[in-house]
Amino acid sequence: KLQKITEFEKHFLPVPEVTLEQTKPSPARRVPSLMNRRFIFLLDYKNNDLEGIAKSRKAILQFMDNQAQPTDEVALFSFRSPWGLVLHEYLTSDHQRIREALKKIIGIPEISEGWGSYLIFGHSGEDITSGRIAVPIDLMIKSPSAGGGLVYCLRDLAKALRSVPGQKNIILFSRGIGGDVRDPEFLEMCRVLATANCPVFSINTVTGMEKIRILAEDSLENVSALTGGKYFPDVNYKSKIAADIQAATSNYYVLGYSIVSDWDGKFHEIKVEVQNPGYKVYAQRGYFNPLPFPRLSTVEKHLHLLELALGEKTYSDLRMDFSMIALPFSNDKESNTVLISEIPVQRIREAVGNDTELISLAFDQNRTIVDSKRETINWQANDRNKVYHYSVISLAPGRYDCRIVLRNLETGASALASGTAGIPDRKEKGLQLFPPLLLRPEKGALYLRATPLEKPPGGLDAPFLMDVFSTDPNEYTPYIEKALPQRNEVWASVRCAFAGNSGGGIRLTAFLVDQTTAERVAIPLTILSEKEKNNVKTYLVRFRVPELEPDEYPLYFIAEDPGSGETSVVGCDFVIQ
Repeated sequence: KLQKITEFEKHFLPVPEVTLEQTKPSPARRVPSLMNRRFIFLLDYKNNDLEGIAKSRKAILQFMDNQAQPTDEVALFSFRSPWGLVLHEYLTSDHQRIREALKKIIGIPEISEGWGSYLIFGHSGEDITSGRIAVPIDLMIKSPSAGGGLVYCLRDLAKALRSVPGQKNIILFSRGIGGDVRDPEFLEMCRVLATANCPVFSINTVTGMEKIRILAEDSLENVSALTGGKYFPDVNYKSKIAADIQAATSNYYVLGYSIVSDWDGKFHEIKVEVQNPGYKVYAQRGYFNPLPFPRLSTVEKHLHLLELALGEKTYSDLRMDFSMIALPFSNDKESNTVLISEIPVQRIREAVGNDTELISLAFDQNRTIVDSKRETINWQANDRNKVYHYSVISLAPGRYDCRIVLRNLETGASALASGTAGIPDRKEKGLQLFPPLLLRPEKGALYLRATPLEKPPGGLDAPFLMDVFSTDPNEYTPYIEKALPQRNEVWASVRCAFAGNSGGGIRLTAFLVDQTTAERVAIPLTILSEKEKNNVKTYLVRFRVPELEPDEYPLYFIAEDPGSGETSVVGCDFVIQ
């Protein structure tokens, strides 16, 4: 059926201009695009050697430094034993993150003389699979069999990328995918890649004396030919490779027309023709109708979760935000941070729905997931206006971005809470003050605690909050908001460790800082209770918010040992209304 074109774009890479001494360069041409270029770099560690990986990295950087455009979205994957396909950075226009992620991929390729087993991060595969160490990974796509693993992984990745609009150019660095190119599994992989608009630009990394035509090389040529990409026989020619990929992907038209989508996941073929004779048209083969959320694969759901949590794009599935805090409360290596969220139940039921999953995530500064928990919650029988959910996690010293996602199991509609946590270095001696948990007097709150998946989820009491913060959850609830009304009374639980110190006579004070004048505003504290356990003192204090101009004010607590003169300071930002 002939379609009426309603959207049209031209994309032509500008040819570098010759600039004479007295001339000025042309101004940059920035035109908003309906569809940016997308590149997925895939490093095959299973079918590679050290030299091949090193040259692959150089080829990636060659493209990033010389061909990548500011609007290009780039992702980085690797294929390795025993996990399968591993996501290091998902599609992003922040190219520096790709460079940083590339630096941090550590491992020994499987084709390496002198290594009896596959090593990564200084540990053997046995260490990793046995669970003796925990290696944080954003996403794993495992193959159902040891042989031909990359075939299955590429197929599943292509299925997950079907819903991403436009062409997704996969740039594969490998010695060969493996298997027979006539096998039905190989041909099915190529078909799925082609229909998902994922052309594969495969780059052969065989080096030195082994650089001869082998069967594995046939697989690289075939996957490129059958998906609309291009095969490059020698990774050494990185400049030409980058230039050829640029030429193949930078000059194109974007055509658009209206469709009526059924939620059945069916594929619709597209054929593009031009009236002028003598032209050959390269275009995507078609598009897939969307699938209902329950029918998405595990990989698709995980990518959907990452995009929601990391905020790369605006999603219609993200219906609302809610509040959370992330508080370090101990200098122990285990269970040292708590994530607390205030969930507005009625608003969640209206915007997201009743049948939900709650997923908590902690990302380090490399955007690697270092902790995650998941549980299912049905809100239908809950008649509370709000519920407090908390999760106890273990984090190493550093800064973390924390997220809590509530997602409807049937529609994918979601709500998101965001926070940051700064985990201090452990002090072997002296005072160490932790950020305060602000409180308000409120009776009868309902608490849900995240539990390990092998245990029954969702405890309805709050023994942790009572034990650690010396707070009666039947009398007080966490104050999650950043806004403090003027002249209001606020309660706070403040913890102070005193390793190697008697802990006696610690003096606790607080002040605000007026950022306009840099003056300190003393905050008188009333200490309501003081408890000591395992070299930690926990203070329940009350203070009144001073009458100041509405603005953001840093609030600092200071613990001082009068005997030694040692102090520990912790701060947090609040807005006085």
